[in-house]
Amino acid sequence: MAGQQTRIRWGQARFGGGRIPAVLIAIPGGLLLGAAGGWLAVGTGLAGSNPALGFAVFTACLAMPAMALMYVLVVDRNSVEGAVDRPEESVEGKWYDKAASGSFTDLVLVLGVLAAVAAFVPADLAADLKLVLPAILAVCFASFGIRYLLLRHRG
Repeated sequence: MAGQQTRIRWGQARFGGGRIPAVLIAIPGGLLLGAAGGWLAVGTGLAGSNPALGFAVFTACLAMPAMALMYVLVVDRNSVEGAVDRPEESVEGKWYDKAASGSFTDLVLVLGVLAAVAAFVPADLAADLKLVLPAILAVCFASFGIRYLLLRHRG
């Protein structure tokens, strides 16, 4: 078939005028990003008293997520074997959209209630944003996850 590209298991990336396997960009790019994170940890003092060990640990911990990020950024979905042609039209895509819109409504409700409660809290009672913001994020994750699972269960 003219114009049809072959699909491969891990997909391809458009690079220059041609195509190369996406993992050939994702692996070295992820290793470089992981090493940059390790270097940043050493530079900011997060690596501890042994900078070489701290660099190695941070690099090792950050390399795999960085590779995954690089892969997602460079892969052409149309070149991945088994990928859905129009994911936004799939049942799962519709579940995702409904769960996301519902969890946004939940977020607005929770923030509105928290704002109303905060208006009546004495000024000398301070809340640590390092605890409040992750708690709100956890509520968002839970809301989306529960909504998605319920929609999936209903079919």
